[in-house]
Amino acid sequence: MLHRAFALVLMLPALALAQPRPVLERIEPTSGPPGTTITLVGRNFQGVGRVRIGETTVPIRERLPFRWSVVVPQGATSGPVILDTQQGEFVGPYFRVTAALPAPTVTGLSPLVGPPGGEVAIVGTGFSTVLSENAVSLAGRPVVVRSASPTELRVIVPQGATTGSFVVRVANAGEVQTPVFTVAAATAITELVPPAGPIGSSVTIRGAGLSGGQVQVFFGRARAVIERASDTEIVVRVPPRARTAPVTVDVRGAGRAISPMPFEVRAIPRIVAMHPESGPPGTLVTVQGRDFGADASVIGVDVGGRVQIVRSAGDRALQFEVAPGTTTGPLTVSVRGLAAAEHPVFSSTGSLRVDGFTPTSGPAGTVVTFRGAGFSPVLTANSVTISGAPAQVVAATGDTLQVRVPSAPAGVFEVRVGSSVVRTTQPFVISQPPFIASFEPRIAAVGERVKIRGASFGTNLRLVRVSLNGTPMPIVGLRDDEIEVEVPRGATRGRIVVEVSLQGGTASADELEIEAHRQVSALSPSSAFPGTELTIRGQGFPAAGIRVQFLGVPAVDARRLSPVELRVIVPNGATTGPVTVLLPNGRTMPAGELTVTATPSGTAITAIEPACPNPGCIAILRGHGFSGTTRQVLVRFQGEPARVREVTPTSITIQIPNRAGNARFEVTLPGNVRIESPPFLVTSR
Repeated sequence: MLHRAFALVLMLPALALAQPRPVLERIEPTSGPPGTTITLVGRNFQGVGRVRIGETTVPIRERLPFRWSVVVPQGATSGPVILDTQQGEFVGPYFRVTAALPAPTVTGLSPLVGPPGGEVAIVGTGFSTVLSENAVSLAGRPVVVRSASPTELRVIVPQGATTGSFVVRVANAGEVQTPVFTVAAATAITELVPPAGPIGSSVTIRGAGLSGGQVQVFFGRARAVIERASDTEIVVRVPPRARTAPVTVDVRGAGRAISPMPFEVRAIPRIVAMHPESGPPGTLVTVQGRDFGADASVIGVDVGGRVQIVRSAGDRALQFEVAPGTTTGPLTVSVRGLAAAEHPVFSSTGSLRVDGFTPTSGPAGTVVTFRGAGFSPVLTANSVTISGAPAQVVAATGDTLQVRVPSAPAGVFEVRVGSSVVRTTQPFVISQPPFIASFEPRIAAVGERVKIRGASFGTNLRLVRVSLNGTPMPIVGLRDDEIEVEVPRGATRGRIVVEVSLQGGTASADELEIEAHRQVSALSPSSAFPGTELTIRGQGFPAAGIRVQFLGVPAVDARRLSPVELRVIVPNGATTGPVTVLLPNGRTMPAGELTVTATPSGTAITAIEPACPNPGCIAILRGHGFSGTTRQVLVRFQGEPARVREVTPTSITIQIPNRAGNARFEVTLPGNVRIESPPFLVTSR
C-alpha cells in the first residue's frame, strides 16, 4: 500500500510536465471599459485555472475548446492578459482599460402614437452607433433598430406590440426607459369609390385608421383637398395634377397606407369635329376630339340610338364604320361609361352605285373619276381595286370619287364602301409610269431628308421632279427604286409628288407632316456644378440622336423626355460659357449661357433619376461628395440593400431593390458617412 502511494507521488510531477502549455494567439477587442467581454483565441486552455489583466482577476463567462470569453470587472486597470496554470503564468497581449461609457438618457419620443410597422425616433444621449449594441424592447417585445447615432435611435414598432415604454439597453453603458408609447390601429385602405374618374371628381377612400392626427392624401405625388374624414372613410377631390397612380393616406402618428390598386385618372371625352358628316352604311367616319384613349374595346359609339362599329382609336381621334340600318341622328361617344357632352348629327345617305368613270385608259398614276352615289367623303372609307390591286383614293364626295390607278394588269374596277361592293362593266387599260410605295420619315422638319421608295424613277436627275404641295423638293440622291430629297423652306403638310419626264407622275398615298419649328426657350438652372442635371425646354426636339455641347469638353448625350423637354448632366471639365443643342441632322440650337460653379463641400444627394420606379430598375442618385468603390458604398431602401453598379463623385448608380413603398434611400460611404436621398416612390410591377 505504501509502495503504491509512493509511486503516485512520483507520477504527479510527470503528469504536470506532460500537460501542454497554453497558447494565447489574440484577444478581441484589445481595449474597452469595465463590463466589456473579451474573447481569448488560442488552444490548450484546459490547464488554465485563472485569467488576469495585470493583477486583477477577471471572471470567465464561457469556455470553448479554442475560444474563452471573460468580462472586464469594475476597478480593473490596463495590463497584459495573463493565464495562470500549474506550470506558471503565461503572459498574452496587452489590454487597455478605458473609461466607463456614460449611461444612456432619453429626452424625447416621436411620435407618441403609432401603428405596428411604423417608425419611431428615440431621442437622447449615450446611444451606440453600432446597431447591434443597442437592444430595444417595447412592453417586453424585441424591437428592430433601423438606424443609430449617439443622439437618436430609429426603431420599427413590432407586429403584435402593445402600449408601453421602450427600454433601451446600450452595451457596456446601461439601460433607460422612454415615456409611454401608445400602439394605435394601423392605417389601411380597403376600397376607392369610384376606382376611376376625371380631375375634380369626388372619391371616397374607405379603410381603417384614417384619422387620429394630421391627415394628408396623395394621388401619386399630387396632394388632394380633404372634404371630410372619419376613422373609416375620407372624401376628397381628385387634384388638378393627379395622374393614374396608387392613392396614399398619411396619418401623422398612425402611419401611412397605399391603395392596393391605382386610381385611374380619366378625363371626360370631348368631341371637336366629325368627318364626314354624312354617308351610306359602311362609311368610315373620323371623330376628332380628346381623351378617347387608345383602347377601342372600351369605346362606345352610336348614331340615333344604333350601335356603330369602332374600327380604330387614338387619344385625339377615333374611327367608326356606319352600321347597316343606321338612320340620321345624333352621335354619342362614351369611354368606359364617361360620355361626351357634344352630340353632332350624322346624316345617313343612300346605297352605293357607280354610273361610269373617265378616262378609260392611261398609265399607272392616272387619276380616274367615278360618277354615282353612296360614296363616303372620307377618303379612307372608300376602297377601290383594279385586277385585285388597290388604287389610291385622292378625292371623294357623296356622288364622285377620284382614284389614282396603280401599276397593275388591265381590268375592271371594284368599289367598296363599308360592306357595299360595286364592280364596273367596262375595264381600264394601264401603262407603266413611276409610282411611290412609301416614304420615311413620315414627320420631318425643314432641312431634313426624306427617302421615297418605289419603282421606275430612273437615274437621270434632269428628268425627275419632286414637289410637296407644288413646292420643289431638292433631290440629293436618285436610284430607280429610291429618291432622297430635302424638305424645303415654306413646306406644308401634303402628299409628295414625283414626276418623270415622258413617263408621267405619281403622288404618295400618305401625307408628309412638317414638324414644328425647332428652338430652345429655357435652360434651367443657369448656374450648376459638374454632375448637376439640367433641363432644356423648347420645341421640335427629335426622338433620338440629340447631343449637347458644353464649353471645354466633348459633346454629351441628352435624354429626351418629350418634344419640348431635354435632360442632360453637366460633364466633368465643363467651363462657364454657352450651351448648344446638337441635332442628328447636323443643325445646332443655342440653349443659353451656363455658369459652372465649384462642387459644394460636403456630401449630399440632390436628385434621383430613375429609368422606371419598379423593383429591379436602374436608378441614379445624383449629388456631390461621393467616394469609394461599388463594394465600399452601401445603399438601402426601407432596410433592404440595393445593388450598387457604379460610383462617381457626383452619381451612384443602383438597382432598385424588391420592396415597394415611399421612403428615402440611405447611403453609407467610406468613413461611415451617412446621407439620405429625397423621398422616392417604388411601385410594384
